[in-house]
Amino acid sequence: MGTWTVDPGRRPGVLWLEIKGTLNVEEAKALVAGHRAAVDGFLGRDYAVFCDLREMKVLSGEAAAVYEQAKVYSAAHPNFRGSSVLVASTVVALQHQRTSASGGVTATELVGTDEAELWRHVTALLSP
Repeated sequence: MGTWTVDPGRRPGVLWLEIKGTLNVEEAKALVAGHRAAVDGFLGRDYAVFCDLREMKVLSGEAAAVYEQAKVYSAAHPNFRGSSVLVASTVVALQHQRTSASGGVTATELVGTDEAELWRHVTALLSP
């Protein structure tokens, strides 16, 4: 069982997302719905995503496919500027990168373990 948080108000212009544990398909669907609502809440204003996946475990293929839909949704919005993804596990990083490639967001995504570098990336994405 996993938990997730979507917070579009923690930092201006940043959709902050955190996943802990392993999401099942239903939890992944709820996360995607929360992500979509947060994206829509930006009302066309530019936004970037910061994902904290340090405590996330590898997802099943079915849950990963559902999770990928959040990336597809962001990629479809012209106000999406990109993302930073904080990881602790190489396997989680690889799974995330695979779903990012098929979700259409890799061009503006940075995945890594250096939180300060990842925040600099998000800040640069939102700079005019």
